Amino acid sequence: MRRGTALLLLLIVILAACAAYIDWPNTPGIHILGINHDFKVNLGLDLQGGVRALLVPSNPNEQVTDETIQAARNLIEQRVNGGLGVSEPSIRVQQNGNQYSISVELPGFNTGNQTQALQTLLQAGNLEFWDTGSTPLAENSTFDPSQYTSTNPGGKPWFTGKDLDPSQIGVSTDSSGQLQINFAMKGDAVSKFGQFTQQHIGDYLTVTLDRKVIQSAVIQSAINGPGVITGRFTLQEAQSIATVLRYGALPIALKIASLQTVGPTLGTDSIQKSLIAGAIGLGMVVLFMLLYYRLPGLLADLALALYAGLTFAVFKLIGVTLTLAGIAGFILSIGMAVDANVLIFERVKEELRAGRLLAAAIDAGWKRAWPSIRDSNFSTIITCLVLFFFGNTFGATIISGFATTLILGVLISMFTAIVVTRTFLNVLVPTGVINHPALFGLPAGSIAAATAGRRSSL
Repeated sequence: MRRGTALLLLLIVILAACAAYIDWPNTPGIHILGINHDFKVNLGLDLQGGVRALLVPSNPNEQVTDETIQAARNLIEQRVNGGLGVSEPSIRVQQNGNQYSISVELPGFNTGNQTQALQTLLQAGNLEFWDTGSTPLAENSTFDPSQYTSTNPGGKPWFTGKDLDPSQIGVSTDSSGQLQINFAMKGDAVSKFGQFTQQHIGDYLTVTLDRKVIQSAVIQSAINGPGVITGRFTLQEAQSIATVLRYGALPIALKIASLQTVGPTLGTDSIQKSLIAGAIGLGMVVLFMLLYYRLPGLLADLALALYAGLTFAVFKLIGVTLTLAGIAGFILSIGMAVDANVLIFERVKEELRAGRLLAAAIDAGWKRAWPSIRDSNFSTIITCLVLFFFGNTFGATIISGFATTLILGVLISMFTAIVVTRTFLNVLVPTGVINHPALFGLPAGSIAAATAGRRSSL
């Protein structure tokens, strides 16, 4: 065995072992040297269920810039990550001419009142503290600053959400079990809030969120430290409000233009059908290669199994989010991986018919098949890049998912077809166990020509 072949075989064995470890269903992952990776499969919304929403500016006449829409997108992502407990959310800015929108996909968000939770997270988040004198206001009523200019100079609030310390905002319960939102001021606002409450003891301090009253309570003493906001909250509402306050106000008001919910049962059914389709497709390819190409077909099937393992390992390693379209791209790449082997094996058979020795026929067959394999795969890669750009630009995640899995599959299939299968053949050639042309599916006449060619070359 040549040294180069032995090194390639060792590389293939190492890659196969690594892929097997990563692909193992209950793999413990890697947690050494500061590296923490659980090697979990990220399923898209269509496979595990969830919510897909399209957000647009509430005021269509409002001037929206790239900076404001991107800032709004970042704040929504922070609110989702901090308040909904959704893993791998997809939040993207879309633009159609001068019209901006934000696409939100929340895989696994299948519990609770989803619409209400989204509406809470989409609140502008303008928290304001008002002095309403001796007048208490009902919770959830709309606050009109023009009616309280005498106690609020200039019709402006005394304090806003910008004065809050984000690290001190949270949800707790009082001694009676009632939910409350904890807060504390930051910087100069700490002393100013203490002075304000000291000077307005007996007045009603009304707290509003987007001009909706959430609390109106009497100031009984100076507040020089943390405070609480009480109200008739559910736990989900309190947590959502705390999340909104923690990350600040949105630069523009948004509303839900469309909302689509995918149930987890539908996602499970899709996974099962995808697995069945993949198994049938892979089985047919394996059977065809084995029956038509005999020994090379068997080696190609082994390389194909390695290809499937390596591809899935790469998906888990770099965190590819699998969707139905992505699975379709993966299955399609299986056929393309075999296509390269078909071109190579046909070239090898032609060289054997021409009377070349087996080792020379394998080398010549690979060299002559490479230009066709290279051009066809590069054409597919270019198409995938175009699809990926289109999907990212217009928020078509289904297209992006298809392009991502297909391009990764094509790149890995080129490695398995060009390197792995050839290495397997080169390992067997020196042993002499594959010197019979019938193992390559050659007709009887061609077997004689190949044998004669070998004798004349000796």
